[in-house]
Amino acid sequence: LDWGWPLRTVVLALAVWSAAGRHLQPSDTIEQIMGGYGVNVEEHRIVTADGYILVAFRLSRPNAPVVLFQHGILSSAWCWIENSPDLSPAYQAYLMGYDVWMTNSRGNMFSRGHVVLDSWLNKEYWDFSFADMAPREDVPANINYILQETGQKTLTFVAHSQGSTQFFASMTLPETKQFLSEKVNLFVAVAPVTQLKHQAGILLNVLTKFKLGALVNKLFPYGFGNVGTAHKATSLLCRATFGMVCSLGVDVVCGISDHDDRHALTNVSAHFPAGVSVKSLAHFEQLIVGGGFRDYDYGTNGNMQRYNSERPPVFDLRQAAVPTALFIGSKDNLGDPTDEEYSAALFQKNVLVYNETYEDFSHVTWIAGKEKAFNLWFPKFKNLLESHNPLPRKGATTKGGSLEPEPKSAVEVTLPVLI
Repeated sequence: LDWGWPLRTVVLALAVWSAAGRHLQPSDTIEQIMGGYGVNVEEHRIVTADGYILVAFRLSRPNAPVVLFQHGILSSAWCWIENSPDLSPAYQAYLMGYDVWMTNSRGNMFSRGHVVLDSWLNKEYWDFSFADMAPREDVPANINYILQETGQKTLTFVAHSQGSTQFFASMTLPETKQFLSEKVNLFVAVAPVTQLKHQAGILLNVLTKFKLGALVNKLFPYGFGNVGTAHKATSLLCRATFGMVCSLGVDVVCGISDHDDRHALTNVSAHFPAGVSVKSLAHFEQLIVGGGFRDYDYGTNGNMQRYNSERPPVFDLRQAAVPTALFIGSKDNLGDPTDEEYSAALFQKNVLVYNETYEDFSHVTWIAGKEKAFNLWFPKFKNLLESHNPLPRKGATTKGGSLEPEPKSAVEVTLPVLI
């Protein structure tokens, strides 16, 4: 009598029963949560050309095609796995058979290291915006490291919010345009952010309306919304805005909708905000006030020294060459559909391979949405992956000569431990 399957069923049932009703806690680790799903997690440290040490988490599937997931502003790698496992994009990509990497931007809760500077003591550490994360440092560093580590020639780059802003900028500049067209087989932007003319996020609106940028920069020279400073930040905003903003939840930063699951939003709050430089917020504020999609504005004299022009250069999306897919939400308060459709029109027709606006999707529906919402967008994302970054045929021999392992059964590893 084979007791293997019945015993495994009992173990899974006990795991489900013991975890029922559990939310993510700030003390939880990615290794702990993914380990509960039977996934081997590796932690990698990636050093950029300017010395920042970025942490990436790998849901390891050696020899498989690679998908890189990049989070957005004030967030971290957690965002891709904070929903229930059957609705978490990174975990579902892993179950499909992909080698999944979840990267972290400089200055967030995981990527606070530097080869010389101390992020808690040196203000110089925080002198960066998305333009520095993008073409100049983080994006190429992450891609180079991951491709070298895996031995793959290309990868798919999936980005949310400011993560997409980084990549949009990277695609437009001569120093990275060719590199990305050779190394990235598909760019997927969920809740893309380029221009911010019509954005309605409460946080950026009040920073702009009350001209709080200089004050925030003075009070938070070592990062904004980091562990230990979030309470101070919300207290300041509450007083400065006469009670308009007294929290730093996702609803304040980018808004939510009826498509978003309240349990998933609670999980998101366990590790949000995860930290950002004040200069990143200031750059977004500049895009609201000045319009367009431009590099950081240092003022006339600073711009002349840095760019040899009085105004910062435009990130010209007509220069993009990587196949690009845009997943836009009609109720996205940060990546407003009017702004993003304007940007979409700039892409060459052969570059923009997918562009759809999803009714009533918010900025976070892609990572914290209900099952109905997930089933609307993820199958299309899956089709794009299969088209541009196909998995080996079952039983096919990999470049290393071994048979490609079958993806783990969702029945065996998908435990609804987070609701």
